[in-house]
Amino acid sequence: MTPREPATCSMPLMSADCFSNDIHKLDTTNMMWTLISAKGTPARWRDFHSATIIGTKMYVFGGRADRFGPFHSNNEIYCNRIKVFDTETNSWLDSPPTPVLPEGRRSHSAFSYNGELYVFGGYNARLNRHFHDLWKFNPVSLSWRKIEPKGKGPCPRRRQCCCRVGDKIILFGGTSPSPEEGMGDEFDLMDHSDLYILDFSPSLKTLCKLAVIQYSLDQSCLPHDIRWELSAMTTNSTISRPIVSSQG
Repeated sequence: MTPREPATCSMPLMSADCFSNDIHKLDTTNMMWTLISAKGTPARWRDFHSATIIGTKMYVFGGRADRFGPFHSNNEIYCNRIKVFDTETNSWLDSPPTPVLPEGRRSHSAFSYNGELYVFGGYNARLNRHFHDLWKFNPVSLSWRKIEPKGKGPCPRRRQCCCRVGDKIILFGGTSPSPEEGMGDEFDLMDHSDLYILDFSPSLKTLCKLAVIQYSLDQSCLPHDIRWELSAMTTNSTISRPIVSSQG
């Protein structure tokens, strides 16, 4: 018997339910794409992962893959190890295993702040679980640490948007299981329209307001603008739906 070649997903088959682990580069001066011929052991074929640039390296985390190769076979796996790609040498780097790891997930958010990688939320179909945890990865020590922010955070969700603005992360929307039958879509999922702010450098004023909320302190003696800000911090900030008139 001759050895069989591993299954690959060539470009003509991309429309046939196939995962990919290709890397393409966009030259923003002429808006031309180039397929990178990467060296080293690549990340596994996957989708719904994150790829975050820190310095000259790209950190790939999570996503959905298949146990048996690049094609869907209903044997999903969710990798929870970081894969690192060096954009200067076009090489995949080997990263040692770490003792503490977040659960594998897809459709999460990932962003960088102060040279470290943060991962929030996501979904694991094998566990049938949505997440609302926040993890930090240090690319120097190659270590993970779970972060416990102060204040009330978002409920478990996936597909949310996270944008960094200065020292703050603005989180909007996402999808979660519907709490009541008939309120979600055909998969019993519902879309959120709420907004949360994660402040990496809170002022003393912000910390004091968090203490007032946390310990349910009396607000009657506080200035009106402070009471308004406290109300805004504890009221759902959802996008209102358009009002439809009786004439359509």
